[in-house]
Amino acid sequence: MRLYYFFIIILVVLSSCKKEEKEVSFANDYGAGMYISTSNGVSFFDGDSVKNHIYRSVNGKILSDVKKVKFKENKAYILADRLYVVNVETFAEKGYIGDFINAVDFEFVSPEDRAFVVDKGDSKVKVVDIERMEITSDIETGDATNPVFIITKWYRSIVMNGGAPADSLKDSTIVAIDYKDELVPLADMMGSLYVGENPNSGVNINNLKVLCKGIYDQNDLSTQTESTLATVNPWDMVLTSTKTLNGIYNANNLLSNDNDNRYYFTAHDGVYRMNNTGGGVVQLLDIVSDVLFFQNESYNNTDTTTALSRMIYINDSENNPGYIYKYNEELSLVTDTIMVDGSVRDISYY
Repeated sequence: MRLYYFFIIILVVLSSCKKEEKEVSFANDYGAGMYISTSNGVSFFDGDSVKNHIYRSVNGKILSDVKKVKFKENKAYILADRLYVVNVETFAEKGYIGDFINAVDFEFVSPEDRAFVVDKGDSKVKVVDIERMEITSDIETGDATNPVFIITKWYRSIVMNGGAPADSLKDSTIVAIDYKDELVPLADMMGSLYVGENPNSGVNINNLKVLCKGIYDQNDLSTQTESTLATVNPWDMVLTSTKTLNGIYNANNLLSNDNDNRYYFTAHDGVYRMNNTGGGVVQLLDIVSDVLFFQNESYNNTDTTTALSRMIYINDSENNPGYIYKYNEELSLVTDTIMVDGSVRDISYY
């Protein structure tokens, strides 16, 4: 009998030891800072130095061709071949979901914990339960429409059908999807609207402004058409005006200041600023870029004082794809360069 109890005690001790061995602690090395999506994974910039491949260094798994990183509470969601979720402080993986052909963008929607994932390869928006990490339904955006961007406000998401480079594969529509009615979760397509050739980005502050790149095929510039800015009532889905951006081709990445009166975008030959009607277009930088991000930051304007400026971050997509330039709008100068391992795909901040 004593021998029996002895074996029981030994088993309990061994069991508790195995549980302790499975517990893994992760350092809180991340959190507040800039997250850079690249062809080789995710890089983190804390304002002083860059850490590359942070997902791989924490989880021991390679992550490549990252399109976006977005945040919800204390979690970061990484869109690559799958949609991954990690703890934003440690970057330890909490789960993932696949079943995408070529997912390019996503937005969180309420009520309930859901995300709309734009699957360009499938011409669908896929509804993901981000707690269970599973696809619950999908919405078609049209046959071979190549959706590329989604923007969300109040109860409605707008998806841009961006088309493809060749003239024969262009698209000219946006799609409205309602995701709630009061507190009832929905995923209902409410219709589409013609806005211009190859819409690819937008802002929705007062009215919805949609940037359409036009036709732009680097292999056949004889087919190119100028970019346009469309103004849309997003609730009635009515096109109210269209402004041609004279001399501008391949416009993309539309951003607005908080007052909705100053817009920024990338184009075929640099980075531009304009007013909210599409007028007053000026070139800020002649660096060809396909990534644009900005935020207000303080800087030293004298030896003893600081001032506030909009800092515009862009990549150098043609010559140095792993470089990010920081442009101080008040000084009209590039004041810093951030270098990462891989071609820059997107920039976000937590």
